[in-house]
Order: sequence, then structure tokens, then C-alpha cells
Amino acid sequence: MNKLKRFVYLILLCLVIFSGITDVQLSFAREKEAFAHPRPSVNGKLHVSGTQLVDESGTPVILRGVSTHGLTWFKDFINDSMFRQLSSEWDCDLIRLAMYSEVYCEEPDESLSLLLKGVDYAIANDMYVIVDWHILNDSDPNIHIDKAAPFFELVSSKYPDCPNIIYEICNEPNGDTMWSDIYTYADQIIPVIRKNSPDSVILVGTPEYSRDLISAVRRQLPYENLMYVLHFYAGSHKKDLQDEISEAYDRGLPIFVSECGISESSGDGEIDFESAVVWFDLLKKKGISYAIWSLSNKAESSALFSPSYEPDVPFTDSDLSDTGLWIKSLIQGQSPDSIPAIRTENKTFLPNWMTISLTPRDILIISSWPLLALHVFIFLSLFTILYVLYRKHSYKKYPTYESVSVAPGEKPEGIFGSVHSVLKFMILFTSLFFVLMYIYWRATYSLPVKYGILPMAANLILLFIEIFGLVESMVLYLHIMYLKPHPLPEIKDDEFPEVDIFIATYNEPTDLLERTINGCKHLKYPDRSKVHIWVCDDNRRPEMRALTEKMEVGYFDRPDNKGAKAGNLNHALSLTHSPYVVTLDADMIVKSDFLLKTIPYFIDIEKKNALRPENERAPLGLLQTPQCFYEPDIFQFALYSENNAPNEQDFFYRTIEVAKTSSNSVIYGGSNTVLSRKALETIGGFYTETITEDFATGLLIESNGFVSLALHEPLASGKTPDTFKEHIKQRIRWGRGVISTARQLHLFSRKGLSFDQKMSYWGSVVYWYSPLKSLIYILAPLLFAVLAMPVFICSWADLIIFWLPMFIMQEVCLRVFSGNAVSLKWSGIYETSVMPYMLVPIIKEFFGITTKKFAVTDKSKKIVSRKFDLKTVWPFLVLITLSVIGILRSLIYIGGMQSIGLLILMFWLIRNMYFLIMSLFLADGRNGDNDSVRVVDAEKITMISLRDDETICEGVTTELTEHSIRLFLDEIPDVPIGTPVNLVVDNLDTQADINGVVTGILNSKRGASCVYSVEILDYKDNRNEYLQILYDRIPTLPQSLHRDYGIIFHMLNNISHRILNKA
Repeated sequence: MNKLKRFVYLILLCLVIFSGITDVQLSFAREKEAFAHPRPSVNGKLHVSGTQLVDESGTPVILRGVSTHGLTWFKDFINDSMFRQLSSEWDCDLIRLAMYSEVYCEEPDESLSLLLKGVDYAIANDMYVIVDWHILNDSDPNIHIDKAAPFFELVSSKYPDCPNIIYEICNEPNGDTMWSDIYTYADQIIPVIRKNSPDSVILVGTPEYSRDLISAVRRQLPYENLMYVLHFYAGSHKKDLQDEISEAYDRGLPIFVSECGISESSGDGEIDFESAVVWFDLLKKKGISYAIWSLSNKAESSALFSPSYEPDVPFTDSDLSDTGLWIKSLIQGQSPDSIPAIRTENKTFLPNWMTISLTPRDILIISSWPLLALHVFIFLSLFTILYVLYRKHSYKKYPTYESVSVAPGEKPEGIFGSVHSVLKFMILFTSLFFVLMYIYWRATYSLPVKYGILPMAANLILLFIEIFGLVESMVLYLHIMYLKPHPLPEIKDDEFPEVDIFIATYNEPTDLLERTINGCKHLKYPDRSKVHIWVCDDNRRPEMRALTEKMEVGYFDRPDNKGAKAGNLNHALSLTHSPYVVTLDADMIVKSDFLLKTIPYFIDIEKKNALRPENERAPLGLLQTPQCFYEPDIFQFALYSENNAPNEQDFFYRTIEVAKTSSNSVIYGGSNTVLSRKALETIGGFYTETITEDFATGLLIESNGFVSLALHEPLASGKTPDTFKEHIKQRIRWGRGVISTARQLHLFSRKGLSFDQKMSYWGSVVYWYSPLKSLIYILAPLLFAVLAMPVFICSWADLIIFWLPMFIMQEVCLRVFSGNAVSLKWSGIYETSVMPYMLVPIIKEFFGITTKKFAVTDKSKKIVSRKFDLKTVWPFLVLITLSVIGILRSLIYIGGMQSIGLLILMFWLIRNMYFLIMSLFLADGRNGDNDSVRVVDAEKITMISLRDDETICEGVTTELTEHSIRLFLDEIPDVPIGTPVNLVVDNLDTQADINGVVTGILNSKRGASCVYSVEILDYKDNRNEYLQILYDRIPTLPQSLHRDYGIIFHMLNNISHRILNKA
């Protein structure tokens, strides 16, 4: 009996389970049967009956499908395989092709091609298709009605009787757009479509992003087969909008939901499955068709595919996002409340407001960044270790000053000799890390392969220049890493040898040479008879010979000018005998301690070499000191920056040259240099076969076993070119000469040079190709901004994680390693200003079209005045005009996170335009005066009134020029303007007694102090002493960058001086 009961219970249980399963299956079958998806091949052309969409037979239908994202942004999703899978596997009977109207107006051919392709694929796969004129930022459809009408004419005439096509004439009117505006627009567009397709279904958008149906209820358009559009997103829109759709439906308005989603209205944010169930139940109840956003792999929650999916291969469920899995079940016909809510943890650490604009490519790049960073870090670490080891062991074969200046048996200090060195290394390592990350991104992700040959060629040229610049900066910074001070050795007075000083001159005026000779005659030396001063005049001028006789120095001339400056120096070399030679340009005035701070290095190396085996000896061949200038250079003066920026050449001579000591590649600068006669005789004298004899001579000395040294401290100062044209002329000669010399002397195959030396000299050669680099950097953003040519593919995410860190670290690195002597801003001005004028000469030199004409820089003093020369500045004007056009075009499209890329583009356009404007100002010049040399320093001074009372005042100077002195006095004396005075200036080494007249008095607002201005009238045979006080110093111009509050302040400062003050 118990067994029978158990058997009965078991049968009943099976029946219950079976009935439950059967009930579920039958109910599902009934739902599918009740809401079967229509197909064009079966149901034919649709039309509107009352509030319902019906087929040819009048049967109500509900279209369930998906909407693409922007066609041009996710073009790979428009393919036959994708449409076939949606139609067959999802039972999708509708696809909406979202063609953004703004994009169409800019690039009609690409947009139209993709749309027509999508229509053909939909027809081929038996789906209905919505042709969507997708307005968004152009909020009023009437804005582009002139483009919309021809577009709908074209499409409707191409598919006049096609049952598949539904027209959506305006996606989401928004902003201030009213229903009356939409009504006016629709009243013009609908007849265009009706002319070719008289009974196609047309969808009309409604105000407020197609969420205001009631305004359409009040005034419907007088056409048949129209439906009115509503858009919703379940995460943002709840009962209010649901009530609106119900009210509009009940009042007889035919409604079509052409775009909806289960995320927030941004297309991203949290998925609201509960709200989605309510929405789609409502649509099912009302019989309303819908298309779901979006058929894409964008990194946002509304996308149906995951960011990693590549649309060129068939997809599986594993490629779908959480949204995609839910929507697939919905379209297949499953009841919304029976579809499981899949809630995967957030796949990105980024906030929603950022992920809205992220593309699948961005997500891929961001997700791969950590692994890429690890690889770059490992590579850079290995490179650093290998490089340090190489440098450590290369001293034996290729000695440097640092390896021979230590006592025999000792090793030179390594790269991490101090905490400061470690910090600099960390900055350099970080900078190179981000530069390598950037270059990897540029070479892999930024190539515009799909945009044609021209954008691709422009990209590759830019990439080549960037890599070139990377290698150049890497060589530079690796040398600067080894930069260290070189303390002055101590030697006995009787160890100081004889020295010949060669002052080379050709066409410089005698008053300029007078200052130079005067500085040499005031040199301190234990035995002054060992110092021999020679003026080497290559122009055979009687007045120059007379000057040398007056100042009691030697004079050389020669019957011809063979070999130019190098031949001139070789001639002097053949007539003298001292073991060491100092070469000076005609304008370079040495400090009185020049020899005391240079010669001991040579003697110290001689003494240490004497203790080494002969095969380990390496004599010091040349010692280069900085070329400083006692007056503002063209950049400081013409750009009103003599109080804010150092001389343009300071970074080279006081940082780069000093760093080159570590690889024995110091460049001989032609002046302010001490050379070993033995080194010169070994190489056959100064090299005469190039216009940059100094560059060649130094290279030959270093390749013949001699070491070189560069000092940081300025020991001589001279004159800069007065005009921009002279500056350009000088740079063209230097650039062409350096490139030509490297070719003549076979830099890379030359014996006697280490790999480090060759790379160092290569960096010096490559620098002169910077005009090409500057031009490409200026043109690259202009090509995109003005011509809409995408030079490279770039999103805001790319810029933030690859470009921005690299840019910031480059600025930090440059400032730290230059000792704040230069910045990217000033570097940009330097390079941009010479770019138009050096391009052709440098290109000529690259192709071997060289020049041997030695162009002497004009060092005669001129009173400079502003002169606008259109022939000179037209390249800047053209590029500035293009920059303005590019900026204005970019401003039109700015809006939202998608515009961060445009903001960066504008940054480069504005930055480059700043460089161009400052170059324009530079060429325009500035009005000058006779007193270009202004020494701002405090020297002891005594002022004595030459009137009867002979008032005596003690004070200090505040400014000295060759013609005037300003002095500060603690008390205001009874010495009025016009009083003749005697001045005694004393700097402890030299005293000058001169006469003048008081020309101005500035009383202090606080206390009894004052500043007197005195015009010098009589030097009283003390002119040479006064000139020595004036010039025997490091120039008082800035030695580092001072804060100037950025490019805007700098530009406004120049404009105010030029326009408001007409200076």
C-alpha cells in the first residue's frame, strides 16, 4: 500500500513539473505567434492606420530592431555579415542608419556611401531600414534644410518603390526649437519624399530631443503615413514620459520609438533593467515599434557589443555587452520581465562622463597601457645599465678630460656622484619613459591608414621628425647627465707658460678692436712678458696697424686672404712659438683673469700625464669658454626681454658644451678658446676647407688623441649681431658649414672617434635641420584645422595618457638640465624665427650644393631702428593667417568631452601662432640707441663738485655705460643739475678718474637718498681704465629665465611697446 502511494505521488509530481514546463513553453509560443516580426518579403510595404503601423494586408505589426551609432564613426559595423546575423539569429526586422547631419554636411560622400551600403545590406537581409537624418548639435532641422532636401530627393529617387525603407526626417530637435519650427521643416521635406515614394512611412521628430509628443497632438501634419517620434532611455526617463506617450496614444497620435535604450540618456551610466521592463511592456501593450541604441562597441553602457569586439568577424554571445545580451532576448521576442538582468561589475575605472566619449580603440589603448609601460620601463632600464657600463669602460680606449684629470690609478666619478645627480637622472629617466611611450603610440595607433595616401605620408613625415628629435634630445640629455664642475687646478707661478693671443679681424672698426686689445692688455699673469698679443688683420688696413702701434701690441697681415679666417690664424701660427694659443674674435673682450682660469688646466694634465705610461697619455688639446655678450642679443632686445631671458647661446656654451666634456666632443667655437700648439701642429693647423673652420679644427684635434674641456664660467664677452638680417646671415653660415664639414670629414667613418663622440657631433649636425622640423610642426595642425586632413588619429584619451605627460616632462627636463636657461617657449621662438630663411640653404647643403664663401658677421655698431619689410616677413604673415583660420574653424566644433582633442589642437595652433607673431616682431625690430652696453652693478664711486665748494659725495654706481654713469647717494648733496663733477670709479682692481656733468637727479620718496645721472665729458687719459671697469665682469644681463607670466603677457608686453608707445 505504501509503495502504491509513493508511486501515485511520483506520477502526480511528474505531471505537475511537466505541466509547468509545458505552460511556459506554450505561453512563449503564443507570444511569438501574437507578435511575429514582419518581414518585407512577407508583409510588404507598411503604412499607418490610426495609431498603428500595419502591413499590406492591414495586420498590425511591431518592428523590433536596433539603431547604429554614427555611421562614419563606427563604419565597420556596416557590413553584410553583421546584418545577416542580426536578421537570422536575432530575428531582427529593423535597422536604423543614424547618419549625423553635421557630418554629412562636412563629408557628404563618405556619409552617403555608408548609408546606401547599409540600405542595400538591409534589403538583402529582408529587414526594414530607417534612413535617419540625425540632427543633434544642429538643434533646429531648418539649419541644414538646404542639404536635407537634396539628400532625401536622392535617396527616395534611388529607392522609389522599395517596401523596406522608412524615412526619419529629423532625429532629435532640441534647444529652442519649437514644434512650429519642425512643422515648417517637415512641410518642405515631406513633399520631396512623396514625389518619389508617395506612400512610404515617414517619421517626424518632436521637440526636446523627441520627448514632446503633446505639441504634435495639438497640430498634426496634413499627410498620410506619418508617425511621430519619441525617444527614451530607461535609466533617465520614468513615469512622466510614460504618461506622455500613453496620453498621446490615447488621443490618436501614431507613435514610433526610433531610438531608445536601457541606460541613461547620455548613452552611458547605470543600466536600469526594472525601468526597461516597464517601458517595453508599455510599448508591447500599445503596439509601438522601436529601435534600440546602439549597434557599436563604444565604451558606454548602451553599446550592444563589448569594446574588445572587432566587427569584421562574426560575433558570438561572448562579444555582447550586458546590454547586448538583454536586447538580443528582447528582439527575439522574449517577454521583458522574463529576461534575466545581467549585472557585470564595472569594466572600467573611468567615470561615466568620461566614458561617454571613449571609443573601443580608446578602451583598448587604455587597457594596454600598463603592460606597454612595463615593457618600456624594462627596455629603458636595460638601455641605461648598458649605457652606463659602456661609458665606464670606454675611457680606456677613448680617454676624456675627466679620465686623465684624475690621478693615475683613480677612476673618474660616476653618474650618481651626488643626490643632485640622482634627481636629475630620475627626471631624465621619467622624461625618456614618456617620450618612448608617445613614440610607440604614434607608430602604432595614430596612423591614418583609412584616410588615403596624403594623410598617411604627412603622418610618416611627422613621425620621422619626431623620432629624429627624440634621438637628438636623448643624445643631448645623456651627455648632460655626466655634466660636472671642473675645479681649477693649482699650479706654481713659474709653471705658467708663454701664451700667444690671436685677435682675428677683417672689417671690424678700430674702436671695437681697441676694447678687445685693452682687455688683453689688462690680463693678469704671473709674468706678463710671457703673454704675446697679436692682431691678425686680414684686410691690411693702415689704421689697424696704427692702432696696434699705439697700444703696443703685435700686428700681422698677409698678402692675400687664402683660407679666410683659418688661413689668417695659420699665418699667425707660423710666425709665433708659444706652446699655447688663445683665439679671439675682434669683439671679444676677455676678463682679466682669463689666463689664470684656463692655463692651469693644461699644465695640470701635463703633470699627470708625466706619471702615466706613454700609451695612456692624452694631452689637453683645446679649452673652450662660453661666448657671452655684453649687450642684449637680437632676441632679448627686439622682444623687450633683456630683463627676463638670457642670451640665446647661453644654454649651448654654458650647459651643452660643458656636458660634451664627458665624451670628449667639445665644439671649438672659434673664440674665447685656448688651444695647444702641439694639437694644432698635429692636425696641420686650422682647417681651411670649410666656412666653419672652428668646428672642423676641434673635431680633428679630438680625433687625434687630444682631450677637450669646456668651462661653465664666462671669461670673455663680445658683441652680437645688431640686426635680424645679420643674425640670419650668421646662422646660415654656421648651419651650412657644420653640415658641410661633417660630410667632408666623414664623421661616422672617421677613425679616432668613439661612438659617443660621433653621436655627440651628429647631434650638433642634426640641430641645423631644425628649420625642417619647425615647418612640419607648424604645418601638421594646420593641415587638419584648415584643410580637414587628419594627419594622425588621436582622441582626448590619447592626448592625456601619451602626449600630455611627454610634453610636461620635456619642459621640466629642459628647464632642469639647462639650469633654467631655456624653455620650450623660447626654444620655439629661436627655431621658428630662422625657419623660413634657413630652409633653402640647409636643403641645398643636404644635397651637397655647398658654399665656400666666408661671410663675415658685421660687428660694427649701428643705431638700430624699426623697419617693416614685407619681403622679409611674408612667410610669417601667411602662416599666421592660416593659424587664425584654423582656430576659428576649430572653435565652431568645440563642445563636450569629444572636444578635448580640438582644445589640444587649438593649443598647438595658438602656441605656434605665438611663435610666428614673436618672429614677426623680431623681424620688425626695435628702436635702439648708442648705449647698448649697460652694466647694472654696484661699484664704489666718489663724486666731487668742480664748483668752488668742492662738495665730496661717496656712493655706489647703479648703471654704467660708455657715456654715462648713474650713482646712488645716501644723502642729497647741494649739487644741482648742470654742475660739472669729477668721478672716481674704483672696482678694487682698477681705478678710473673722469669728468662729467650732472644731467639728472631722482630723489627717493623715502628718506634723503637719491640717484644722480652724470654724462661723461672727459676721460682724462683714463679711457682704457674706465673701459676695463665696464667690461671686466660677467655681463649683468640675465643668466637664467625670469618669470614673465606666460605667452599672453609676453605678447601683450611687446604689443604695448610697439603700438601704444611706438617704440
